[in-house]
Amino acid sequence: MPLLLLLAACDDQFADPADFDGQPRCGAEAYYSLLGKKASALDNVDLPKSSRVLRPDDVITMDFSPDRLTIDIDRSGLISSVTCR
Repeated sequence: MPLLLLLAACDDQFADPADFDGQPRCGAEAYYSLLGKKASALDNVDLPKSSRVLRPDDVITMDFSPDRLTIDIDRSGLISSVTCR
């Protein structure tokens, strides 16, 4: 029971995925030109402060944030995904 109270107290700091209206809010479309390029292409790009670059086997949080730019790098070192999540 104490764990449930602790979780309930933290509830409002996390975005509710059900509130997401499907519209990207992180500006991902400005970075679509990076798709398929080597990860080193990110060295010359100013990313938003709240962004994250994920590589294979990275440990990540599973919280959903439509305002966070997320760039995925695949095992071959290429940018495979640019999304808001």
